Amino acid sequence: MFTGPMSMVNCTIPHLAIGPENGKPQILTFFFQKHPEVQDILHPGSESDLRPATGFAGEPYSGRNRPLIADMKLFRRWKEMCQKVHGAKCSQVFKGNGGVRPRVIDVNRRCLTFAEQGDEWVCLSYVWGNTTSLQLTVSNIEVFSVAGSLGTEVLPNVVEDALQVTLGLGERYLWVDCLCIVQDDEEDKATFISHMDSIYTLASIVIVAASCVDANSRLPGVQPGSRLREEQPFRIRDATLIRSLDPVVGVNIDMRTGRSARYLGDTVWDTRAWTLQERFLAARSLVFTSEQVFWECEEAFWCEDSFREIPRISPDPHRTSLCGGELNLSWNNDVVSFDHFYRVLLEEYSGRSLTFDRDGLNAFGGIIRALESSTGEKFFWGMPAAFLESALAWGHQNHALRRRHGIQLLHDSVFSGDKDEFPSWSWVGWTSDGEAKLANQNLTTEGLGLRFFCVAEDQTTMVEFEQATKWNREIDLLVQGSGLPSRGARMSEVLLEEISMNPRDTLSSALCFWTVCTHVTIKTLVSVSDSTSLSRDLLPWEVAFSQGSSSTIQVSWSHLPSWLKEGDSVEIAAIAQNRGDWDSGHIENGAIGVMLISREDGKVSVAREGFAWIAIRDWTALSRREWKLIVLK
Repeated sequence: MFTGPMSMVNCTIPHLAIGPENGKPQILTFFFQKHPEVQDILHPGSESDLRPATGFAGEPYSGRNRPLIADMKLFRRWKEMCQKVHGAKCSQVFKGNGGVRPRVIDVNRRCLTFAEQGDEWVCLSYVWGNTTSLQLTVSNIEVFSVAGSLGTEVLPNVVEDALQVTLGLGERYLWVDCLCIVQDDEEDKATFISHMDSIYTLASIVIVAASCVDANSRLPGVQPGSRLREEQPFRIRDATLIRSLDPVVGVNIDMRTGRSARYLGDTVWDTRAWTLQERFLAARSLVFTSEQVFWECEEAFWCEDSFREIPRISPDPHRTSLCGGELNLSWNNDVVSFDHFYRVLLEEYSGRSLTFDRDGLNAFGGIIRALESSTGEKFFWGMPAAFLESALAWGHQNHALRRRHGIQLLHDSVFSGDKDEFPSWSWVGWTSDGEAKLANQNLTTEGLGLRFFCVAEDQTTMVEFEQATKWNREIDLLVQGSGLPSRGARMSEVLLEEISMNPRDTLSSALCFWTVCTHVTIKTLVSVSDSTSLSRDLLPWEVAFSQGSSSTIQVSWSHLPSWLKEGDSVEIAAIAQNRGDWDSGHIENGAIGVMLISREDGKVSVAREGFAWIAIRDWTALSRREWKLIVLK
């Protein structure tokens, strides 16, 4: 229903049924906007620049004509309005390292240079795609440092268009990863990848090439022919309407904010792992979709086809995504905010795809460093070091995971160790290749009281991770019913000499602790051939444990190994607990999280193979439990 100037008009909102997602039908809905009879154009540089950029004051959300060629003056006014009206509200609480001096493109001189102290730059966030395009290498870095060397005929299309947008914004420097990091120099890559958080956080604006599929794509609206849909206002009785340019998939609502998070549509850009931190770290974004450009900051959400540049009005709930303060909340140093955003970011990142396994941690490293700097929390191989019990309980019930292959080259507070394989105990050591999102229980869930250690950087001592998780000192669930020694009578500290490994084994990724272990036999609750591995088609609750031929211990898997067979004897280690009423009351008194581990001949270390939850009553009834030192790799 639309209220016109003189009357109320009933009209049907057009929609289109599209393919199902997660088994649910999707409806693509198109919204109409009221269209003023006359379009008011402001002139840049006038005293009215802080008034609405285009449209009628006092009529928020009324439509306006979006030209086929984008109006760069509008984008510049968005920037200036944000800087002058929003001010510090649109600066990330996390300020980054102000001393970073990235290599940038001087858009006036068309060459590479280094940003000086106090310089501002624009960043480009895009996807490389499968196309071959220009990259900075050791052999061409001197050539591209000469004025005029980065001409229109040299640059990839998306970079050339971003350069034009940077000029239109009145900015001088543009940062693009393919040309501002030497791609065949590991030292240069390590230096600037480790500063990715600061590069994006300190950027005045991040240009998001949301609709581009590779580096040779065009930014829609910058060049003639890059946008095709012309808007045509129409009348219904006394009301003039114009159709919105951004269809919204109505069933997809961001549960964090209660608002739609799908104005980007199903773009390749929004499925890539690298782009998550690029968007998350940006204080201000200029988002190019196929038919219009959006402005997104902490205080506003603007777009070309609708008048909304009015201070004091809330962002449109149908079309906004990450504004209204959600980004700044992530930098709060309270435990509740940290817990929430870590789990949200882990879920979102793990559902995205990467071209190279080796980038599994690098593509999340900027977010980790930002969280470390702003919240004071520390990370070890992508895991929050003060909440390791709950953090180790990550998983996904319905999809098979594979080990992520690659060597971590960086060495700093985030990436402990130099040149080591991704550990099996961390989520970074596994991937679903973008097919599934990992989940984690609340980090603050009551723990078992485990102590965790790692090898110090100098490889001569052990370092303990102090745990922030609360645990019950009166009830010792680990050994209850086992006859094992109580807490005060058993070993809990890990000594370096106890984990001496094969000389070819590295220590930097090892997570060490004492816990209770036992062996169980795999038992399926459906008919499966003894020689058949358990497939991802089996439901997690159809795979049980047993100790003895007649016993069946039902468990809930959050990481089910695909290689398991009926009758396999496996070792499990207690890691975490969950006192919640989970699995519809199947386990009334909570559960113990157990990690399925494997041991390699000749090594003291073990590897994670899976994870399951077992009822506390079933755990305390298990026999042959042992108190063991675990060296997880």
